[in-house]
Amino acid sequence: MATNTITESATTPAEFRPEGAAGKVWEALTANPATSLTTIAEAAGVSRPTATKALTGFAESGHAIRTPGGRTDKGRPLPDTWSPATQTDALVSSDTEVSIEPEVPATPEATETPDQDASALLDDGLTATPTMSVQDAMRILEQEADRRAVAEAELARAQAEEEARRQQAAQALAKARMIEDSRRALTDLLQAVTTTYAALLADDETAFATGLETIYTGTADVRKAARVTQPKATGTTTAWGSSRGDRNAPRPLRPDVLTHLIKHPDLAFTANEIAKVLGRSSGAVANALDTLVNNGEAELVSERPNRFRMAQPQDA
Repeated sequence: MATNTITESATTPAEFRPEGAAGKVWEALTANPATSLTTIAEAAGVSRPTATKALTGFAESGHAIRTPGGRTDKGRPLPDTWSPATQTDALVSSDTEVSIEPEVPATPEATETPDQDASALLDDGLTATPTMSVQDAMRILEQEADRRAVAEAELARAQAEEEARRQQAAQALAKARMIEDSRRALTDLLQAVTTTYAALLADDETAFATGLETIYTGTADVRKAARVTQPKATGTTTAWGSSRGDRNAPRPLRPDVLTHLIKHPDLAFTANEIAKVLGRSSGAVANALDTLVNNGEAELVSERPNRFRMAQPQDA
């Protein structure tokens, strides 16, 4: 059997003062004896490889002792522990010969198995990066799909409400413009009638003739201002269904029907019900309602009997 002679200086742990990162590891080792590599590395604020290198150097110089961790009752590997060497451990006289079996110097890489490293991580409260299971991923995708559906429905509802608000505002603006234009046209017509009447009483033929022309023009302006919409003319018939040359045509009906529907946006009426309110024939009102439906200004909500209401914004 071969024998090796180990000669160490009589340096005590208290006199051992390494510098740099090794000094931090030494301070952590002396402050936390009999602890694992991971605990010492965390206490020193260095990486595991740096702590391993420093502790190995301490062990080789006789300033630290490494104790194998062994296994638990259930066979689970335990991490090795490190402790600073005492004066008795560190001091070996030069006159003493120690007979030892030749062996390969122990290193953390040679003695610490992957299982021991993993156990040390778990024992020190460190866990591996969590992985996501397929079930978790599917659940997240389902939740995201539900969220998107709710968000799309909410956006569509908000858009529909905004469109309805704009439509109501446009209708209110059109009505206000019609009223203002009608008032101006009627005022101008009243002035023309008064002036023409005065010319007639004064036997002023020139002023009377001029006044009549003004009255004709003012009458046309009043008819134009009273229109809520500007329908297209077809053939020789105007938008109101009367001949262009018929000066005695009845008052337009469709604007009155639309105005009645606008006043009651949430109600539906038959042609006969609207005719009674307006004092017009139910047939004429029915024709006006059909035209309003074709123009998209009204909608048919039920049949037998047919009931109509103001056009509602499309549901999203």
